[in-house]
Amino acid sequence: MKTDFENPFGLKDLKGNPRMMSNVLDMAVFPGTQGGPLEHVIAAKAVAFGELLTDDFTVYAKQVIANAQAMAKAFTDKDYQIISGGTDNHLMLIDLRNKNITGKKAQETLDKAHITLNKNAVPFDDKSPFVTSGIRVGVPAITTRGMNEEHMANVVDLIDKVLMNLDNETVISSVQEEVKSFMQQFPLYPELG
Repeated sequence: MKTDFENPFGLKDLKGNPRMMSNVLDMAVFPGTQGGPLEHVIAAKAVAFGELLTDDFTVYAKQVIANAQAMAKAFTDKDYQIISGGTDNHLMLIDLRNKNITGKKAQETLDKAHITLNKNAVPFDDKSPFVTSGIRVGVPAITTRGMNEEHMANVVDLIDKVLMNLDNETVISSVQEEVKSFMQQFPLYPELG
């Protein structure tokens, strides 16, 4: 800074003296966004910010939203209760109380079928945070792997098949095989060509 000045926010130090603007900025960086001289974290943030500026990221972000909305519709069509009635971001919170399923049981059983999501409390939840009445489902990982809106109904069908057969190991194993087969068209590390 060429000329330091008292911050306009009224922030004070421990002795009650007004903080100078340079100090406020320094505090925002360390410990605010940078907890230490972790160069790898600084470099990772720089790479991420660089990606955000590309047209490819804009296309990807729009696809994430489109996928989430398609998935939310597919869940709603199967009578799953999405908190807020839908989504305008990358994920959705689903209240499973109308299905008489806990979030914990849903998460644990879906894990067996190689479907990853997490239990999550819902508004006015009557279960503990260790059990929950809901699940949180997101689409960035499957979008990154190349899925689009047309695939979301299939993903929801697989999730629903497990949730409607929580204690049927045969169905869960069958879905696990379906997931493995389906995901072969979306490799984690596509060959460069």
